Amino acid sequence: MTTSTPRMRIIALAALATLATLSALPTLAQDKWPSKPIEIIYPYPPGNDMDVVTRLLAEGMSKRLGVPVQVINKPGGGGVVGFAEMTRAKPDGYTIGTWTPGPGISQIIAGNTPYKMTDYQSVGGMLINDFVLAARGDIPANNLKEFAAWAKKSGKPVVIGSYAPAAVPALIAAKIAKKDGWAYKVVAFPNPSAKELVAGDADVTTAGAEGAMSYAKAGQVKILSAWGPQRNPVFPNAATPAEEGYGDLYTWGGMAAPVGVPKDIINKLSSVMMESLNDKAVQDQFKKVGIPALPMTADQMAKRVVDDTKWISELMAELGFAKK
Repeated sequence: MTTSTPRMRIIALAALATLATLSALPTLAQDKWPSKPIEIIYPYPPGNDMDVVTRLLAEGMSKRLGVPVQVINKPGGGGVVGFAEMTRAKPDGYTIGTWTPGPGISQIIAGNTPYKMTDYQSVGGMLINDFVLAARGDIPANNLKEFAAWAKKSGKPVVIGSYAPAAVPALIAAKIAKKDGWAYKVVAFPNPSAKELVAGDADVTTAGAEGAMSYAKAGQVKILSAWGPQRNPVFPNAATPAEEGYGDLYTWGGMAAPVGVPKDIINKLSSVMMESLNDKAVQDQFKKVGIPALPMTADQMAKRVVDDTKWISELMAELGFAKK
């Protein structure tokens, strides 16, 4: 039988203490966030206005968090491919994504996604997608009410140019048409703009404000409504849908994360994103392309999603676009 000596007991206790210290190290490392690069999945092709803003925000977030923040483009399926990858990511705060109401709301309602709304959570709001409802220049209307009078008098369905009948900009136009009682049909264009109006391929289009500006100045198109919580600086005389009694209708871009990311990490991501929105480079880009910022906390963005989901789901069900 081996007899334990005081020296042996001291060595054993020291070994146990060392093991306890080593086993605690991974836990301590995990508690420090962030400790490695963060990925922002951008679910659309590179080069558009929202992509540029996302990259500028990533730079600002990187400076504030002290780790690289990289933007990875994963286009496809109207944003669904990249957003699906984001929802499947490990919920540790190292993979987040940008999004719009399409992949986050309407595509889910239509049954076109491998994820559910409960698979993600909001991080915050970034910007307003600066859509306007533009009409052909020869139509005698300068606002939505005047256009409604013309549409009903014309006796034929209004041709709306948009991305697809169930795309959110088309749904906003449909909601306006429904309230005012004029008939319509949606014609899909890859990138709807004022060009379709000039060519006579549509009566109205859901176009980007910046792209429509030169056509509007030339009198080739008329801006009936500019969509946002406030008037668009590119078209300050165009009323918002809310001002004309149609509700708070606009599309936006924000950031989201997989469900399960701890609340303190979500709040930190939201905080540095909103701080970065005030960086000069970001503000200069907003002014350059005429896009309004949308600084929203995670909780504010989550409420916006709830509000938008309500009217979008109701309208899509009525139009037969919702999955049964």
